[in-house]
Amino acid sequence: MLSLNVPDLITCQAVITGTLTCAEDTPVANAEVSFLDFPEDNVTYNPNPAITDANGNFSTTVTVNPNTELLSLVVNASSVVFGEVQQGSAGTQIICSPDPPPPPVECPCKFRLGVARNRATATATVVDNGAPFDLTGIINITAVQCFTASTMCNPNVDNFNITFNAGGTTINFVQGRRIEIGCEGNNVARIRGTAIGRGNLYSGLFDVNIEVIVDENNVGTWTIDAFDDMNHSFSTVFTALMNPITSIGECDVQF
Repeated sequence: MLSLNVPDLITCQAVITGTLTCAEDTPVANAEVSFLDFPEDNVTYNPNPAITDANGNFSTTVTVNPNTELLSLVVNASSVVFGEVQQGSAGTQIICSPDPPPPPVECPCKFRLGVARNRATATATVVDNGAPFDLTGIINITAVQCFTASTMCNPNVDNFNITFNAGGTTINFVQGRRIEIGCEGNNVARIRGTAIGRGNLYSGLFDVNIEVIVDENNVGTWTIDAFDDMNHSFSTVFTALMNPITSIGECDVQF
């Protein structure tokens, strides 16, 4: 008789144990126990075969192949005892996905962004129910992330808003909240987050990406992309003088 002990879930690596006996639980020593599995080519065993000890016990280490998603597996073990094949099997689940990346630092930097006079001209490509068209209108953006004037970052500061009006068509993204932000020096700021669509064209939750690059003349090149899962999107690239309150920097910078 061959008994097999396999964990219900194997995450990358585990030890399988078992016992080989005959004639009313008499242990079989120094016997080879070989391992197979189905579906094949997802795990390896070391050793394979395993050798039973004086009590008929054996063990092997099973290693799941890297990048294996959750999968059901049947492990089969077999040994030949006095000319007869003894077999045992057990079901399990295996997984060995790569470790998820560490979460981004909530406040790697801080910034306060705005457009001079709270208005600039921009041409946006708009998709509404799959139909793209261009609109030229007045846009305004404000974004304050992790900002405080002192030598620190404040993670509770988290807001961005976009308003766009083109001949009566109003597209707003309000109550913006970051997923992650980033900066390069004191002239590049980025936001990836979510906002609520408002106006007479869009509604609901949108993913929003904002980037601004500020040159030596305090002119910002803005890139904005917003989209939802209903085939609606808004994208624009425009330049405008920055609001005098604009500040971008590391957390230890005092403004």
